Amino acid sequence: MGDNKQVYLARAFAQQPLFFEAVARAAGTLQPHVVDVTPTLGTDWNGESAVFFEIVLADGIPRAQLLPITRQISQSIVEQVQPLEEWGVLPYFNFLTESEQAKKSA
Repeated sequence: MGDNKQVYLARAFAQQPLFFEAVARAAGTLQPHVVDVTPTLGTDWNGESAVFFEIVLADGIPRAQLLPITRQISQSIVEQVQPLEEWGVLPYFNFLTESEQAKKSA
């Protein structure tokens, strides 16, 4: 039996500049809590097309507010960019603070 599986290229990969532009527009609406949003296109553990968002949060957000704020940020990006519906990639989010980012970069 031959494998007739068609190769599907997600729109986010085919039109990367437009995808990154859409992410940048969405990121611009997330101040003051968000310092930076870095999307990386790839595949997830299951081989599905994915986008991995690394989101750098401003220092000083009270610990009790972190979960609601990260949920709100994730939801806002999904609503504005529509990674799966419009671009064919599953969204994954990783949050870190400015201080954590500085340590990681050092």
